[in-house]
Amino acid sequence: MKNGIVSVIRWAMLLVAMGVLAGCGNGETQVRDSVTGRAGSRGVLLAQYGIGEREVLRVRTDLVRGRLWVLGLDNVQVYDFATRRLIRKISLANWSVSRFDCKPDLALDQAGSAWISSNAQSRLWRIDASDFSVSDREIRLRERDHWDVGFGALAFGADGNLFALTATAGGSLWKIDARAASASLVELGIPPANVCEMTDLFGVIATGKDGAGSRPLQK
Repeated sequence: MKNGIVSVIRWAMLLVAMGVLAGCGNGETQVRDSVTGRAGSRGVLLAQYGIGEREVLRVRTDLVRGRLWVLGLDNVQVYDFATRRLIRKISLANWSVSRFDCKPDLALDQAGSAWISSNAQSRLWRIDASDFSVSDREIRLRERDHWDVGFGALAFGADGNLFALTATAGGSLWKIDARAASASLVELGIPPANVCEMTDLFGVIATGKDGAGSRPLQK
């Protein structure tokens, strides 16, 4: 009973944090999700670039650098805002997608580099913002070494920390340590309502087992 009350209180605190911190983030990197807004907005945007929506998984905009990032089933395409010209098409070696789990995601860090998840394996790909070189790393789940799961939704904290939701297994939230190629489980008390999107957690204070403190999430 006591544990249940603690979980409710913790979740209530998270809801308050959402109201206080929503819209807060790192003003230095004005990276926004072009998918938010009214229904059909993504299709309208993609049509302006001559892109068919059917094979598109995620769309992200980098307002600072004037770039549109499009994650498809076979590659990542980067476009220039001003000219709508294709800057680069990038293939991801050994990248795989499961059609039965939450979709993979693409998130942009403070330097404008892209991080891509695979919903079929616990691995992340990084595309450098300057030369578009690609690197990848397998991520070890510290508290769940036996889990064989991939990552779906991604989001960065205001301090640059990367968070990810597993594509299966209840959508548990993980804090990624890219340098150590490992991830720590974040305790939320109550799972997010939508295990395939990070939207429910934007502006939420997420505190991990490692005592790293509280950070608002943002794309």
